[in-house]
Amino acid sequence: MEPDRITRLTEMQRKCLRLVYAHLSSKEIAPRLGVEPGTVDQYIKAAMRTLGVSDRRKAARMLAEQEGAVAQPLVYQPPDIARGHEPEKLTPSIGERPETALGEAMREEPVPFQVTAPSAARLRLPFAAKGGTRNDLGSGQRLAWIAAIAILGALAYFGLIEGAGKIAEVVRGLRTTP
Repeated sequence: MEPDRITRLTEMQRKCLRLVYAHLSSKEIAPRLGVEPGTVDQYIKAAMRTLGVSDRRKAARMLAEQEGAVAQPLVYQPPDIARGHEPEKLTPSIGERPETALGEAMREEPVPFQVTAPSAARLRLPFAAKGGTRNDLGSGQRLAWIAAIAILGALAYFGLIEGAGKIAEVVRGLRTTP
């Protein structure tokens, strides 16, 4: 009776169930099929009614078994995780091949990672710059930035006060001249 029910599924219902089988949500399926997430839900619900099941994953499994799917894809395996691999095997060129290593592959030894200190002449900004981390200043550098910002703030303040005083003098001078 199952194969008869599965043949009654529409092509869109089948596409939705295949993507459910691949562990995609309705929100992830919708852009792939060019429809709204609510429409995807309606296709899946109709397929579940046709197949006589109450779970979307079970409906997807039924379709996959009917279509002969080999294995269900891994769950919770992000695609951006690089798989571990063996160190590169290098075969020496003919002229460089040592007598003892004939026919054997050589392994490249990993070089330890070394951090080089940044040059002292470079001005390090108190905020994250391109390629830097958020908190890459030492305590002395932080204090120097605080002092520099305080001095610049005081100069700006006194400059504004002096400028406002000059403007007030000019305005008073304009009022007193006939």
